[in-house]
Amino acid sequence: MLLLKKVLTYFLILPPGNISLILTLVGIYLFRKSFKRLGVFLTFLGFTIYLLSTEMVASLIISPLERKFLPPPETVRDRCQVIVTLGGDIKRNVPFLDLKNDLHEDSFKRIVAAYKLYKEKPRPIVVSGYSVIEQFSEAKVMKNFLEYFGVPSKDIIPEGKSRDTYENALRVKDIVGNKTLCLITSAYHMERAIYLFSKVGFNRKRIIPIPVDYKESNSPFSVYKLLPTPYWFYISAKAIKEYVGLVFYHLKD
Repeated sequence: MLLLKKVLTYFLILPPGNISLILTLVGIYLFRKSFKRLGVFLTFLGFTIYLLSTEMVASLIISPLERKFLPPPETVRDRCQVIVTLGGDIKRNVPFLDLKNDLHEDSFKRIVAAYKLYKEKPRPIVVSGYSVIEQFSEAKVMKNFLEYFGVPSKDIIPEGKSRDTYENALRVKDIVGNKTLCLITSAYHMERAIYLFSKVGFNRKRIIPIPVDYKESNSPFSVYKLLPTPYWFYISAKAIKEYVGLVFYHLKD
């Protein structure tokens, strides 16, 4: 009964499941009415949206990006001279307890990791990012969070002008020079981040990747992994964006 309720909810009531179902049914109808090309296209589109919305497929897409990097042990983390945390967007004018602005899921996990590394061994933390969507400094919000957690303001260096990962790398290079850094970002984003940091002049051996915010699901298989949900469509979109970004920068070289 519970499974039936879930199926009806995710296929008939909530997007993207209902959108996928409508496109597929319309596609089949048009195919049978001799609009074969349009019918095939809509059916394919509907089925693709369905697949990208499932936990099973989204995890398969994003896992190759995430499995390349594992969190290093504390002995390795302690080697870096500066902690660099990349922004993952903010929620402006949305409170978090006493703070005026909140962080999106990705940014919050990155900041928690930065705080953890700082507690292990105090050293400067560079927070880098500008939210193009919110037109506001991500770095400022991340700095406020770290201060709220108890990190002294003097140990936080905000870089709030960079609009993408390439600009993150350029501006952080100007700040930290050739110091060994712990680079904190989401696991799915780490490959592109390291590539771009190396591209602007960082020695790859002096970049210690600190991947966080893993999106892949490793739970045992169940029928629920085949239900379409907005969350897993969002995860698929993140993965596709990373692959497109990697291809773009490699072709640009």
